[in-house]
Amino acid sequence: MHDNGTSSGPPGGQGSSGWVDFWNRPNAIYANQRNLEAHFACLQNDLDAHLPEGGTILDFGCGDALAAEAMAKRCRNVWLYDAAPAVRQRLRDRLSGHPGIRILDDDDLAAIPTGSVDLVLAVSVLQYIPREELEGVLHRWRHLIGTRGRILIADVVEPDTPMLRDIASQLSMARRHGFLMAALMGLGRMALSDYRRIRRESGFSTYTPAELQARLSAAGLRGDRLAKNIGPTPHRHSFIARLHSQPAGVQSADDPALKVQ
Repeated sequence: MHDNGTSSGPPGGQGSSGWVDFWNRPNAIYANQRNLEAHFACLQNDLDAHLPEGGTILDFGCGDALAAEAMAKRCRNVWLYDAAPAVRQRLRDRLSGHPGIRILDDDDLAAIPTGSVDLVLAVSVLQYIPREELEGVLHRWRHLIGTRGRILIADVVEPDTPMLRDIASQLSMARRHGFLMAALMGLGRMALSDYRRIRRESGFSTYTPAELQARLSAAGLRGDRLAKNIGPTPHRHSFIARLHSQPAGVQSADDPALKVQ
C-alpha cells in the first residue's frame, strides 16, 4: 500500500510498467522514515475494522507493508504482492520468517486458487492501472474472492483533482507527526525528479465515484462508497466491493463496510 500520490501497480501494460520502474529504484515519495511509519500507522488504524478475523487477505500493490505484521495478528494468512522486484526483496528481507505472511511474485499471484481470498486490499493502486486494463483486473479480483469475500479499493482519485490537494494532505500529516521540514525538503526533491514525466507518459487513471461503481457492476461486483477514505488523504474515496450474487445476511449489522454513502 503506497500513498503520497503514487503506488506500484499490477504487472502488465505499458502504462503500469513506468510506475513499476519508478518504485523499483530509490525515490523521494516518503520524506523520511517517520513519514513512512506515520503513513502505515494511519492505514493500519483505518483498515483494522475491515480485516476478516482468521481469514486470508491479499494486499495487492502493498509497498513496504509496515502494517503487515499487525494485520497477521487478526488474519490467518496475509499475502503481499507488489509488482516491483526491489520492493518484494525488501519485504522478503524483513518478513520472510513470519509464519502468517507470504510475499508473492507474479507467478504466485497467478496461481492463487479461485475463491480463496476473503479480502483483497487495493490501496492507492487504481490510479496506476491503465484504464483499458481495469476491467481485466476487476474480473481477476472477483474470481479470487469467495462468496463472502470483499474487495477494499481505497484512495481513488477523482478527475481534475489538483496536485495541491495531495500536497496539502501530506503537509497536514507532516505537521501532526513532526516531520514538516523533512516533508518540505521532500517536495523539493520530488519537483526535481522525473515523477511528473512518468505521470505524463505512463498515465494516471482517475474515476468519479459513479464511474467506478459502474465499472465494478460491469465486472459482476456491487461497489459501496465508504463514508471516509482509508488513509491520510481525505479528499479521495474508498469502496467496498462484493459479488452481486452474495447472499443476503452474510454480514452483521455492525460491519463497518455497511457504513457507506
